[in-house]
Amino acid sequence: MCPRYRSWLWVWSCLLSLSVLSRALELEELFEFGEEAGDQQLLPGSDSTAELPLNGSLFFFGDTFDTVYINTNGFLSVEPPAEGGYLGKMPASFKMIAALLGDLEDSDGQGKVHYRWDSSPDLLSQAADHIRQAFPRDEGVEPTTVLIVTWENMAARGTSGRGDGVDTKRNTFQLVVASMVSSSCAILLYPRNGLQFFSTSVGGESKLLEAGFNEGLVKGWFWKESQGTYFRTTTDEEASIRELTEKTNAGQNGVWVYEIGSSPIFVAITPGMVTSLPEEEEEEEDATTPPLPEEKEEFPTETPTEYQPSYPEFETITPGYTELETEDYEGPGQFEPEYPESETVTPTYTEPETGDYEGPGQFEPEYPESETVTPTYTDPERAQTRYPDPSEPRYPDRTETRYPVSEPLQPRYTVPEANEPRYSPVEPRSPDPVQPVPPYSRPQQPQIVVVDEDEDLDVTVFAYNSETCAYNRHKCSAFADCRDYSNGYCCHCRPGFYGNGKDCVTEGKPQRMNGKVNGRVFVGNSPSPVELGNNDLHSYVVTNDGRASVAISNIPDDLGPSLLPLTPLGGVIGWAFALEQPGYQNGFSLIGGVFSRQADVIFQPGNERLSIKQQFEGIDEHDHLVVNTELEGRVPAVLLGSSVEINPYKEIYQYDRNLITSSSNRDYTVTSPDGNVQTRSYQLRQTISFLSCPHDEASVAAPSTQQLSVDHIFVMFETRNHLIRYATSNKIGSVHSSLPEQNPCFTGRHGCDINAMCRPAEGLQFSCECATGFTGDGRYCQDIDECRETPETCGSNAVCNNQPGTFRCECLSGFLFASDGKTCIEENRPADHCRTGSHDCDAPERALCSYTGGSAFVCSCLPGFVGDGRVCQDVDECQQDRCHRAAFCSNTQGSYSCQCHPGFYGDGFQCSPTSSERENTPCERHRESAQSASSDSVLSVFRPRPAVGQYVPQCDQRGAFEPTQCHSSIGQCWCVDANGQEIPNTRTGPGTTPLCIDQAVTPAPVGPTPRPDVRPVAPGTHLLFAQSGKIEHVPLDGYNIQKEEAKPLLHLPDRVVIAVAYDCVEKMVYWTDITGPAISRARLSGGDVIPVITTDLQSPEGIAIDHVARLLFWTDSMRDTVEVSKLDGSQRRVLFDTDLINPRPIVTNPAYGRLYWADWNRDGPKIEMSNMDGTDRSVLVKDNLELPNGLTFDLEDQQLCWADAGTHKVECIDPHRRLRRQIVEGIQYPFALVSFGRNLYYTDWRREAVVAVDRQSEKETEEFLPQKRSRLYGITTTPTQCPQAYNYCSDNGGCSHLCLPRLGGFTCRCPDADDGRCVERNL
Repeated sequence: MCPRYRSWLWVWSCLLSLSVLSRALELEELFEFGEEAGDQQLLPGSDSTAELPLNGSLFFFGDTFDTVYINTNGFLSVEPPAEGGYLGKMPASFKMIAALLGDLEDSDGQGKVHYRWDSSPDLLSQAADHIRQAFPRDEGVEPTTVLIVTWENMAARGTSGRGDGVDTKRNTFQLVVASMVSSSCAILLYPRNGLQFFSTSVGGESKLLEAGFNEGLVKGWFWKESQGTYFRTTTDEEASIRELTEKTNAGQNGVWVYEIGSSPIFVAITPGMVTSLPEEEEEEEDATTPPLPEEKEEFPTETPTEYQPSYPEFETITPGYTELETEDYEGPGQFEPEYPESETVTPTYTEPETGDYEGPGQFEPEYPESETVTPTYTDPERAQTRYPDPSEPRYPDRTETRYPVSEPLQPRYTVPEANEPRYSPVEPRSPDPVQPVPPYSRPQQPQIVVVDEDEDLDVTVFAYNSETCAYNRHKCSAFADCRDYSNGYCCHCRPGFYGNGKDCVTEGKPQRMNGKVNGRVFVGNSPSPVELGNNDLHSYVVTNDGRASVAISNIPDDLGPSLLPLTPLGGVIGWAFALEQPGYQNGFSLIGGVFSRQADVIFQPGNERLSIKQQFEGIDEHDHLVVNTELEGRVPAVLLGSSVEINPYKEIYQYDRNLITSSSNRDYTVTSPDGNVQTRSYQLRQTISFLSCPHDEASVAAPSTQQLSVDHIFVMFETRNHLIRYATSNKIGSVHSSLPEQNPCFTGRHGCDINAMCRPAEGLQFSCECATGFTGDGRYCQDIDECRETPETCGSNAVCNNQPGTFRCECLSGFLFASDGKTCIEENRPADHCRTGSHDCDAPERALCSYTGGSAFVCSCLPGFVGDGRVCQDVDECQQDRCHRAAFCSNTQGSYSCQCHPGFYGDGFQCSPTSSERENTPCERHRESAQSASSDSVLSVFRPRPAVGQYVPQCDQRGAFEPTQCHSSIGQCWCVDANGQEIPNTRTGPGTTPLCIDQAVTPAPVGPTPRPDVRPVAPGTHLLFAQSGKIEHVPLDGYNIQKEEAKPLLHLPDRVVIAVAYDCVEKMVYWTDITGPAISRARLSGGDVIPVITTDLQSPEGIAIDHVARLLFWTDSMRDTVEVSKLDGSQRRVLFDTDLINPRPIVTNPAYGRLYWADWNRDGPKIEMSNMDGTDRSVLVKDNLELPNGLTFDLEDQQLCWADAGTHKVECIDPHRRLRRQIVEGIQYPFALVSFGRNLYYTDWRREAVVAVDRQSEKETEEFLPQKRSRLYGITTTPTQCPQAYNYCSDNGGCSHLCLPRLGGFTCRCPDADDGRCVERNL
């Protein structure tokens, strides 16, 4: 066919495609589903799988199957899915059809997964219609059975109930597999508005959903397995997922049809071809189709019997991959259609002409000769087309209309040659359907010709401009405005925010950045690399003075020291948020948070080279910037224990549209452990690429060159924590030498709050202004409580949860967000048969009913019983010889008891011969002595204050002293220790009782005593609480206590555990016990108990951790001290030892370097605060207090809360504004308190329970009673992520010993046991 004739056909086919718009698929047009349709439902959860036997055969990739497996996560497989082997790891090792693969869940009762195998005539006809629409020339389309799977209202895992708007987004889609006698077709249906989110979190990273067909592992020569074909129908671009509802390959938007297998063998996936439209549209088409030129000799003389697509091949470096050679191809990847003689003119896609191509009569797909050669899957981002790049057209005498570079997937439109009709660019209302992606290739973009009305053509063309704010406002930041320009739109950050419009952050507010580091690094002359796999990277930047800190975790000792010179790992973060000098802008102000960085480091004198690739992915749902880093190459070796000093340096950045480059030389000094000093250097070259908005030239008018000045460089490798830290101070300004700016706003020495902006004035004058969402004088800024100021902002049935600088709406229990993300509507929950009692489990004294979501439940027998949960029978433990041989065993329902034989004594598990009765304990002897003394002297009871030896002590059933001793005659009570000695300052007057801790050692539990090591805890947030002799954990589901999942974490049968705390960084549990006395710790993941402090303690009753500065604080109520040390117990120092009577609870506020503690002194209870370095001590609360036992600090809303066992109240106060409010009253005897989200949880001595309180509704919501009933002590939580906080001691501040934060700075302090080398200073 001549080029001219092909060009005519192309123009007419596109005109026809513009004249008829494909209609979107509505929800009602899905195949019928639900209970009324006879569907089964998948068990609710986040990774449920159901096996479904088929009544026929399903053909898939050349094999037949009679069983399928349906999974929550949007896919169907023909073999049991490998657990954890597919999310974020595609292509998987097993065969699957991914309708829309992601980490999904339906645990909240709103989402459901329906499935069935059906053969009703109506459904078979509906499936046949879709297949004929996609393959109109196929004959004999007669499905015999259909498999229908519907994912309805599915949520992204972990978003349900969050209340931030993300949890209201739901996806609904359907997969129909129609099987015929010798083949199967997959019909994928995505209704209008059915896809409301396009990514899910997998392993802490946001991953796009994906759809396609995966062949899994296949066997090749010598039965060697290799990865088979992965036919992906979406790409790594979010637009490809959105287009699933907007485009088609089967004549109706949202409908996609593929032939997936046939008999006897079929190894490729054939997509629908959209070769015809519905009848009414074809008639309209015929009415406007002009006659074609009569050049017929170029067409084949026969109509092809099979209509299958051919795809262009791509250059991918894979073993055994043979590339087809093309000839005389001139286009930029755009294919021109060829049509058989008798066919209606309709655009299709064909293979470009090749040397051995035999004409368009063969429409078979042409893939490489062996499709299973490893690796068969090629990442679309890395596949390079062998054809000219679309950005470099080779058509002669043609022009192109460029659309915004911020939308790189927009098609490039071309104008016909001179011998063809010319049309001016006008966008159509709806682009032609795009073809799906074949294996190993990029998706083909819509091939669209834009035309204008022409007098010679009787065609009406409709046009609109999609590059306007009306269609793209959602692409701007929530803190940006969208503005239309003549050629398109741009996003602009609002006042109070800065960035490129797509990403905007609050001016003056510190910024946090998280990500992962991967790669291979060779050290020195080592032949083997050090592998880095998903190492955590965290960065914190104080934007108003340009200080940036970066920390990378889990760095091996053989690599860590050698990475110390590599400040370029985090240098780009310093550039992004550098302190701006007048007239200059930092990186984030210019390009936002989405860009790529390639840096090459060349070390001298050894010429080692390291490549650093970083992908900055914008702001995530936590308001954190996301960056992923890859390292590859070699670095010179630095010995472990060496120190590295890097000289201040300057870098010149050269700016061009969409590209920034810089280079610099850096000198550094390495001091080895033996004192040897070496000076080395390296050269850095880096390129930063990004997408800018080209329409508003004024918005990108930045200086072409800027200079980054970096000083105060600090690097450190912590061998104990395997953590490498970089800290720098950064300024961006002019490249020309001039007097440096002296205004404090430009030097960073202004003293404004970290949540404030510095506003320069004349000379050295300046002012501080709090960031958006904060209020104050700028020197001190406090969060604005939007929830208090505008309580109606979240609507009815919702509560407002204040957060630093912003707020979040959360629905009350039983409600969920409507589509507007604000209104809370009543949740239509299925019946919880366990709660209503409508289950068929055995009696509650024998069985447990566990609710599993939806209307499902599971029955299980209680300990001591056996059975299926519906019928449970008692276990006769006496048949198992559990008692001592010299003891009787008595079986009871669900339990048993042991009793020693006469002549023996013990607990029945251990019995020993006895020759006499048990000796009286000291308490019993004291009691007998006092009673005899009382009988001898009648007047002794009338003494105003009798001696200790003359009152009658109270003993418990074991003969130990009761912790509270009272003398009824004089009306006084006091606390005693385990020896009966009075504890100073605990004596009370008539009508009151002191809060005494039982200091007696708990007896060993019945049966063998377990080792005191930690039982590993499952992921997720748990409550940890102490009972005498053990620490238990119970998981939280949202804010609900999973009572049936409570288990012991740590057994300490000879200890009285009082306070517990949790280090979220190292995931360690810390606790105090008063029997040692000692402070100890253990890993949450399991292991042995590690002593921390074992000397100079008497009664440690409170403990707190600063996870940022890595500090441990505690109170001792007998030494009357508040003390601090490193987390390992080293460098111990007493902060306060005066004006303390009974200090107990203590908490920290790392973000402000503050410390809070309570003293329950009967004569003057109080809550105090100070800086962590011991300065600025003051009383925060002293009125209306009696026994302030529990204390907790909420970092998110900066609230200090306490529980008072005397006033029987829980109250909170904003320590900055001194605003105090009551949360709940009428509680009984609280001991400890912890905050988590909107809830407070406290332990109660009288109720022997953990009680939950909703701070918003100011009501108790839940009570948990542990299986063993006894007093509960300390309580804390184990959050999955550390709360966002920063202080000046995150890298020890350069101190030689203790770095103690304070408001606006830090102090270097020496431990009490000074080694003579310590230096104290204030900074």
